Amino acid sequence: MAVTFLVGMALGAVAQTTMPEIVDAKYGVDSVASIQNQSLYRESFKQWKAAKYSKEAVTPEMISAWRYVLLNAPRMSEMTYSDGQKIMEYLIGNTKDKSLRSAYIDTLMLMHDLRLACFPAKKDGSSQEAFIKGRKGHDLITWAPERYEEAYNIMKDAVESDVNQLQAFMLDTYFLTVTDMAKNDKVEKMVVIENYQMLSDVLDDKIKVLVENEDQLVETKGQAEAANDSESVANLNKQIEKIDKDITNFKGVKSNIDNLFQPFASCEDLIKVFTAKMQERPDDVDLLKKITIILEKKDCSDSKLFLEASMKLYELEPTPESAYNLGVKLFSEKKFGQAASYFEQATSAANIERVYKAYRNLAYCYMNTKSFSKAREAARKAASKDPTSGEPYIIIGTLYAMSAPEIGGGDFESRVAYWAAVDKFERAKQIDPSIAGRANELIRSYSPHFPTREAIFFNDYAEGQSYTVGGWINESTTIRAAK
Repeated sequence: MAVTFLVGMALGAVAQTTMPEIVDAKYGVDSVASIQNQSLYRESFKQWKAAKYSKEAVTPEMISAWRYVLLNAPRMSEMTYSDGQKIMEYLIGNTKDKSLRSAYIDTLMLMHDLRLACFPAKKDGSSQEAFIKGRKGHDLITWAPERYEEAYNIMKDAVESDVNQLQAFMLDTYFLTVTDMAKNDKVEKMVVIENYQMLSDVLDDKIKVLVENEDQLVETKGQAEAANDSESVANLNKQIEKIDKDITNFKGVKSNIDNLFQPFASCEDLIKVFTAKMQERPDDVDLLKKITIILEKKDCSDSKLFLEASMKLYELEPTPESAYNLGVKLFSEKKFGQAASYFEQATSAANIERVYKAYRNLAYCYMNTKSFSKAREAARKAASKDPTSGEPYIIIGTLYAMSAPEIGGGDFESRVAYWAAVDKFERAKQIDPSIAGRANELIRSYSPHFPTREAIFFNDYAEGQSYTVGGWINESTTIRAAK
């Protein structure tokens, strides 16, 4: 009899759709048979793995022995389930018969249920319920996308149990099922919006923690390098490489979620959904926070709804965050003085990114009212909150250029502030490459306003000399001629 036929018979016997009776004994009712079958399937599994899971290396004995262990001694080892993942994926992926393939998918679901029943916690005692359910939901939508509603309910249960147990791909899968449900009118658009915000926050937190951990490892690696501890350096490099991979994965999921959200993210759609919800629950602080956060994130802060929600939120809960939202709306209406007062309050927010934005926006408010010194002070504070951002230096450079004619009289002194302005634009692109294009355009615009070589000469100066720009700027720069 052909080997392929034997394997086919073994595969056909694997399908199981109902939960077997789980005995308490680790090795089942027949410990000898359980141990023998585990030894048999594990030896064959190792050879299959070495053959890179090829079809030729699959044996009916491995399949049958693994099935025996799964159904008769499910508490024996958690390795039964990690091995079973590969086995069931192979069976599903290599079976064309729809009925049998469906049975294999059900068997995979059963396997996850057995794992949860037998191994609800990890070796350290911490729960892995959400993780197992997340894996189950992911596998179901992967192999049977038409069962998206079932997968959604499984994933929803996992997220509500403990979203932090879920890996990056599971979060991606969950939001995919949410959007599938919305597209088929099984949930309201509000469910998509709420889950988008929740998952965005979860991903931001995970990425932040990973970056902080990586920074600590890089610092420790530097100390190990200084001590010529090559073994520690090698170990730390592996840890850093793993964190880099995790950061890339989570950022990729965040990008995917943003893309999936786009069809639901037009300002018109968001405003329509949120307006109805706000009318139903006008005093719901959590809802008002969601409205303002998502409208701002999706550049819909110039809407009437954003102002109404911001004002109501500030009335109910006058926090730095709600003050920031009001500042954004008032700024868009060019009410810079009023906006400034709210951005001042927002600078005491707990979120460091929000504090940076509050100081940055405050600087723009003062710029528009020509309060140059106050604007520079706010921009400097913004720079201190986010040393990687070049925008505060763009602001300061623009302030210097705006006030250049007021610094001094005559053709020479009225142009010296442009040196200081360009210095700031150069600084901006040096620390923040993402802003280089904007900075270079400003440099090209203002460099022609430098004093001419003749003006420099007739005022007893030379190119390359140090020069202190006077007035409120009061900064040292380098003399350059217009080109």
